[in-house]
Amino acid sequence: MRISDIILSSDFVHNFTNAKSKVDELQTQIATGNKIQQPSDSPDGTANLIGWNSQLDQLNTYSDNIDKASSFVQDTTSTMESIQTEVTNVLTKLGSLNSTTSSANLTNVSDQINQSLQTILGLANNSSDGKFIFGGTDFSTQPFGFTSDNTSIEVKPNDISGVQNIRTSQNISQQINMSGTEVFGTIVSGSGNIDSSTTIGSTVNSQSNIYDALGNQYTFDVNYTKTAANTYSMTYDIKDGGGTSVLSQPPAANTLVFNATSGVLQTVNNQSPSLIHIKIPNQKIDFSFDASSVKEASSASSLAFSANQKTDIFNTLISIRNSLQAGNLPTQDQMKAISDFNSRMLDNISKDGNNTNQLSNAKSLIGNQQTQLKTLMTNVQGVDMAQAVMDLQNQQNLLQMSYKLAATVTAQSLLNYM
Repeated sequence: MRISDIILSSDFVHNFTNAKSKVDELQTQIATGNKIQQPSDSPDGTANLIGWNSQLDQLNTYSDNIDKASSFVQDTTSTMESIQTEVTNVLTKLGSLNSTTSSANLTNVSDQINQSLQTILGLANNSSDGKFIFGGTDFSTQPFGFTSDNTSIEVKPNDISGVQNIRTSQNISQQINMSGTEVFGTIVSGSGNIDSSTTIGSTVNSQSNIYDALGNQYTFDVNYTKTAANTYSMTYDIKDGGGTSVLSQPPAANTLVFNATSGVLQTVNNQSPSLIHIKIPNQKIDFSFDASSVKEASSASSLAFSANQKTDIFNTLISIRNSLQAGNLPTQDQMKAISDFNSRMLDNISKDGNNTNQLSNAKSLIGNQQTQLKTLMTNVQGVDMAQAVMDLQNQQNLLQMSYKLAATVTAQSLLNYM
């Protein structure tokens, strides 16, 4: 087959154009650092990059969540450590007292206890990044303060038991706060079981002692009335020493539903079980009831209550301060209340340390995932600069040879003879 000049010319132009395009492509890749300039350059690679970019954006969001949460958790730990240190100082001061301590020294220690009270109260109202550390999910109201008559300390918001969670992955959320109720509040916990054979309309009752801010005793009376299978209406009353209710009106009933198979409390008022906050300002009663450990079982009903403390640390210190001013030593119950709070505070510090560790582990895992994704993206999109520069040099050499060849074979015109 005879190869015509037209075919040679066409091939030359085609190869010349390809060489020029390759030079332009390599120059663009070197300038941008990217192999793919537009989707048509690599449809599969582009699809992968879009997916990986989306995953990387999510990971970056989770990483930012952890960074902000870590600061909050660290502030929480630091605050609780300061409170625990102050409580230890209180125990040391009170432990040095004895029956021979003079009234003047008792007054001096009373002043010191009052200073410690103010310090602990201030720390309990600490904030981090504009959020009250122990305010639960109420960020606008200072958690603790004196009552209007300045005789005791009360919780100012309606509820400080709220839990703050952040998302550290698509399927995992992490609690980052220690609620005020958890750290300072009185929690009365119910336990035991209600007989599943209890007939509809029947009531199971249980009682427990509770105390106001001044240490006065009341009766917490709880009734579980069966309304349907695995369903109960829970009501309560609070009575003084004479058996008289101190509630201005009966509280709304709570609907409890137990799992038909396991007997575990499933919902309270159609929501996951949570603390029920009970506050009666006139009697200075403020505590939370936790019914989550009550079960329904095929055995005789047997219910019990337990409380983490009689009175909170603030009002315990107020009571001790007043006793010392009157020339009286703190009671063994008061000393035990402070010691127990100190132990719980150490437990809470340890728990918050676990939160820090979990956030740190989540951050490390996210960092590894980010690195893997960036490696995948680099393999598809990234340019090997050294190789690209060599390829560009070769293509430019070929292009220069093409220019020279074109000059040699191009037909001469009359201009060459003028």
